[in-house]
Amino acid sequence: MTMLLTTMMLLATGFIFSACSTDDTTPTPNNAPDSEISLNASVWQVMEGTRATTFNGASDLRSEGFKCAAYNENTTTAYISAVNVNWDGDSWEFEGGKRYWPASGSLDFFAYSPTIPPSYISGPTYTTARTPQFTCNDLPLALIPTDATKEFIWALTTGQNKAGQGISGVAITFLHPFARVKFKLSAASGTNVTVNSITIPSVYCDGTYTYGTGWSSLDDNDQGLVITGAPATDDDAFYLVIPNNYGTKTLTVNATWSDWGTATKDVSASVAFNWAAGNSYTYTLTLSKEALIVNEEKYTEQW
Repeated sequence: MTMLLTTMMLLATGFIFSACSTDDTTPTPNNAPDSEISLNASVWQVMEGTRATTFNGASDLRSEGFKCAAYNENTTTAYISAVNVNWDGDSWEFEGGKRYWPASGSLDFFAYSPTIPPSYISGPTYTTARTPQFTCNDLPLALIPTDATKEFIWALTTGQNKAGQGISGVAITFLHPFARVKFKLSAASGTNVTVNSITIPSVYCDGTYTYGTGWSSLDDNDQGLVITGAPATDDDAFYLVIPNNYGTKTLTVNATWSDWGTATKDVSASVAFNWAAGNSYTYTLTLSKEALIVNEEKYTEQW
C-alpha cells in the first residue's frame, strides 16, 4: 500500500511539472513570427513631393491604402480574397485581422490602389494566373490634383512563401500604368498672352492594360487631346494620359494677345510624342503670333 501511494505521488508530481513547463508564448502555427503575412509596400519610380490624387511615394500610398489578394502560386484560386490594407502608423495591416501563411506552397500577391478604382477603370480582373487586366474607358482630361480624378496603380508579386518572406515580408511594388503630361508657358511668351486651348490630335482615351504585356485595344476620341484653358502654374499639376509612341504630331495652341487691341489665333509646331508608363512629360511653350516653340529639352522625369 505504501509503495502504491508513493507511486501515485510521483505520477502526480510529474504531471504538475509537465504542465508547468508549457510556455504560453511558445510559437504555434498561428502566432509564430514567420507565420503572419506582412507586407512592405512601395511605389516604383518615386518623385519628391506629395499629392492627394497621384502616388509619388510612401506617404501618398499610406494615405490612400490599397486592396490586396493572394492566390495559390500560378493559379486563380484565391488564398486571401481581395481585402483592404491600411497603414496603422508603423506597418501595413489587413482589414479584419491578421492573415497567415499556408504551411506549404507559395502565393502570388496582387494589389491595387485606390481601393475603389476610379470611374474610368473597369476591373481589375484576375481571370488568368499572373496576368491581371483592366480596361480604361474615356480617360478624363482632369487636371490632377485640381479635379477629383485619381490615378490608378497596381502591383503583382509572385512566388512568395513562409520560408522566404515569413520574416522579411512581401514586397508589394506598385507600378504606374499611365503617363503624365504638363504644359507650361515660358516667360519669353510675355504677359499679354492668354492660352485658350492646347490640342494634340488622335491621342488614345480607351484601352486595355495587361500586367506584364502592356496596352492593347487602343482607341482614340474624335477630338484627340484637347485641354481647355491656360497651362497650370502649379508644378504638381498634371494630366493622366495613355502611354504610347504616337509619333510626330501637330501641337496647336489657341491663344489671345492683348497688346495692341485683341487678337486670337492658332499657332502650331510639330512634336514627337513618345509617352512611356510611369514617366512625366513637361512641355514648355513659347508663344508669338507668328510661331510656337516647344521646349523638348530635359522635359522627361521618372515618376
